[in-house]
Amino acid sequence: MSRWSRPHLSLTRSSGFSLVELIIIIIILGILSAVALPRFFRPADFEARFVVDHLKIAMQYAQKRAVNGGCQTEFRLTTTGFSLWSDSVCNGATPVYSNAINHPSDGGAFSVTFPTGVTLKTPVPPLTLRFTTFGTITNSADALIAAPLTLQIQQADVVRNIIVHGSTGVIE
Repeated sequence: MSRWSRPHLSLTRSSGFSLVELIIIIIILGILSAVALPRFFRPADFEARFVVDHLKIAMQYAQKRAVNGGCQTEFRLTTTGFSLWSDSVCNGATPVYSNAINHPSDGGAFSVTFPTGVTLKTPVPPLTLRFTTFGTITNSADALIAAPLTLQIQQADVVRNIIVHGSTGVIE
């Protein structure tokens, strides 16, 4: 074989997929993703989870603020959302919860409205929790929450729980 000659290359391929086969596979995958994926990723799952996570973070923030700041804080939960308040007197006597706590990220009032369809199933709102300077949790009558309190957040058929232990201050 000389330097200038090459072996004859065949113009036909013996392996691989044709363009038509690839297009058909792409169409089938598109149909499957349009039909099947929404069943795995429902917005209700994410919104209920978001509300539960936000509630836990807000309660833990109020608790830490009470312990570190030396003034009791109040967590008010209604049917439409929640807000955080601080004792304006802060002298250990009768607390007055009139100062709205500012949100650490934007500086505005720490008040959150639930997304549409998200509700507090139990206990029946309104609910007031107070965080003492010792980290314990009391109700609106300043009585220690002795038994674990379960908050159930629901959207559609998705129910998520938050458990509050008043005597230890644990929020899970």
